[in-house]
Amino acid sequence: MSDVQHPYADLARLAAAASRLLLNPPDASTLDALAAAGSAQLDLAQSRQDFYDHLCIMQSGCFLPPVAHVLAQARQTEAYWHFGTPRHDGGDALMPWFDAAGFDPSALPADPFLSGGNRPFDHVGVLLAFLAVLLDAAQDDPADRILIGEFIGEHIAPWAQTFSHLLSSSTSPYIALLGAMLGDLFAALRETVPQVAPAVAGTRPKVIAIQAAI
Repeated sequence: MSDVQHPYADLARLAAAASRLLLNPPDASTLDALAAAGSAQLDLAQSRQDFYDHLCIMQSGCFLPPVAHVLAQARQTEAYWHFGTPRHDGGDALMPWFDAAGFDPSALPADPFLSGGNRPFDHVGVLLAFLAVLLDAAQDDPADRILIGEFIGEHIAPWAQTFSHLLSSSTSPYIALLGAMLGDLFAALRETVPQVAPAVAGTRPKVIAIQAAI
């Protein structure tokens, strides 16, 4: 095995961790790990309830839709944000990416609220899980950097700033912490992988040799 550090190993781990946190409520080990990383110790019961209220239950009064096609069209009017209704086909544009990689989003561990028909293909947790796979499989190669830049430009950048801002602004310490973590991840991505705008990316086939990484 080579001793050379994988060029995107740290980013891949961050994206995978963020995906798990957005698809599953925290447990005691999650909060312990966050505390060990420097965050304040959070109340488990309240953090779990905040996860459901903010990321799962539309009628909660503080729901923030974790769905890319909704977030990309979110608009702020004075102190209020306005969101559209998530569509089950809203993430269909991702299927060429997933099919080319052999990626099965239904295999991701997730809370029942976020499983099956309740979760569009472009749920933020799914997108970050796929991004982690791309980053983990990529080599220090211009073609791989361009491909990842295309995925970020098409499917991450349009919603990233809005979502991390909304989460960070929450009065829930746990949700605000998730927002800060996402903000750090997106900043690191911008510094490491040049984003390719969708108009430049075009419609060429999405292929990367990641079968072995799944």
